[in-house]
Amino acid sequence: MQTYNFKTYSELFIHICSLENEYFLNYLSNEKYTNISTSDFKNKVICLSLALKDMGIKKGDTVGIFAKSSPFWLIFDFAIHEVGAISVPIFANISSENLNFEIKDSAMKYMFIDSQERLKDIEEKNSHLTFITHNFCIKEPNFYNFDEILVIGKQICDSTGFTPFEANPDDIFSIIYTSGNTGTPKGVMLSHKNIVSQLHDINKLIDLPQSEVALSLLPLAHIFERTVMSYYLSRGISIYFVDDILNVANLMKVVKPTIMTVVPRLLEKIFNKIKAQILEKPFFCKVIASLAFSYALKENLNKSSILFKIYDKLVYSKFREIFGSRVEKLVSGGAPLSKEIAIFFVNIGIPVYQGYGLTEFSPVISTNYPNANKVGSCGKVIPSAQIKITQDNELFVRGDSLMIGYLNQEELTAKTIDKDGWLHTGDVAYLDEDGYLYIKSRVKEIFKTSTGEYVNAIFIEQQLSKNKYIEFAVVIAQNKKYTTALLFVDKEKYNLAKKVNNNLTIEEYYKRSDIIEAISKHIKNINKNLNQWEKIVDFRVITNDISIETGELTPSMKIARNKIEEKYENIINSMYEEKK
Repeated sequence: MQTYNFKTYSELFIHICSLENEYFLNYLSNEKYTNISTSDFKNKVICLSLALKDMGIKKGDTVGIFAKSSPFWLIFDFAIHEVGAISVPIFANISSENLNFEIKDSAMKYMFIDSQERLKDIEEKNSHLTFITHNFCIKEPNFYNFDEILVIGKQICDSTGFTPFEANPDDIFSIIYTSGNTGTPKGVMLSHKNIVSQLHDINKLIDLPQSEVALSLLPLAHIFERTVMSYYLSRGISIYFVDDILNVANLMKVVKPTIMTVVPRLLEKIFNKIKAQILEKPFFCKVIASLAFSYALKENLNKSSILFKIYDKLVYSKFREIFGSRVEKLVSGGAPLSKEIAIFFVNIGIPVYQGYGLTEFSPVISTNYPNANKVGSCGKVIPSAQIKITQDNELFVRGDSLMIGYLNQEELTAKTIDKDGWLHTGDVAYLDEDGYLYIKSRVKEIFKTSTGEYVNAIFIEQQLSKNKYIEFAVVIAQNKKYTTALLFVDKEKYNLAKKVNNNLTIEEYYKRSDIIEAISKHIKNINKNLNQWEKIVDFRVITNDISIETGELTPSMKIARNKIEEKYENIINSMYEEKK
């Protein structure tokens, strides 16, 4: 296994420059992949950093990256750090309210932006910004184009040369805003030591030969993908970027990745799609596929049995083709993954490794990895981290990956990190006898009813979302007499129905008696396995859009409970008023 000597992101850049890979970074252009070699990457970062310095960017300046994930995102990020500036990643699909908050809160002076359309969402009070544009050009003051300044940087490099920046491990590396699923986003200040300690830990757990091929589909503004991407870069493997999340299914077959990082929602959608497609097959194929599907849900499945080998050849091999047939490592993070779904994918030959972490810890706290994978758990704690579980079962963690603190929020920082250096995660957890960590729920997502009983919202929501008509579910129980749910519909089902009847509205479709009956039956089956106080007593089907842009979802596709409960207050109240 390769030994790491770098201690800062600047030293990581020097490390990457020592590697050789012609197909290092790959992006789609005119529907075909264009490659950037490690040598090209090195030259572009150097030239861009010199150009940025010439523009006036200096050590300590905050610089936004408001763009889709691509090699150019990474080139700009590394160029920022070669100047000694601080990067502030911003989700490309962020709401305009949070966008302007983050610009102001971080005292941002410069911004890399790849969408001319999103410029209109930046308020006039933030007009002081200097923009570096990509994929479009504006000939106005305070606007520079990425490609044009790259040429200027090359001229500077040719005339004066380049001296690598030497960062201090304790310098602020990046300010990363949390999703804000319970309120205003918080700017998490991470140091070079924080991010680099993660790479050293991951390197001890996962061996990644340079022959590996990664498909990157998650936003780099998310610390999970940013950290994993940094590890990919440190190993010099070939990385292929997805241009659009809707194109993932196609690109998995084109790229045939060996490693991917995903959020549980993607696996849930693939799982549900496989299940639905089986029902549409001819009778004989449907019987075989249904039996194989059910067999793959078994724990401790015997893969040496004749039955498994038959199913593997006839059915599971076809399922693996969805991912391109070569996936050896599928790392899931960002939210809890249903144990049932994890078991299914592992059993059909898609090794899923679930991890757990927080932005405040850069982010990985624990993870499963090859030769240490217990399905249903969040894996073992990373080498440099210490954990303890309180009497209330809350998980505390400390170590080199722990953030500096929240930007402009000393009081909140002191509340989150105690005097002994423990981060209070807010997660209810336990360790099993083998040292595997299990996260039961968020403290804030265990609701207490008005009768004093506790409801684990996440578990119930996962079960509700398995219905083919439901995209997202939100459980309502806090301070309520009983438990109810808001069910946000799957638009794909409606779109298919609309092809048959163009005049059909989504409200008409989801009022159909067979659909309401199917949803009701699904809820009754879930209720059979719940405590009396957890059972869903009533529900409402919501046909409105649920999106990141409108604030009901966080950029990492988590439910923004406060926003939803505020927006649908009247509908929620109706489920209780009618049963007084």
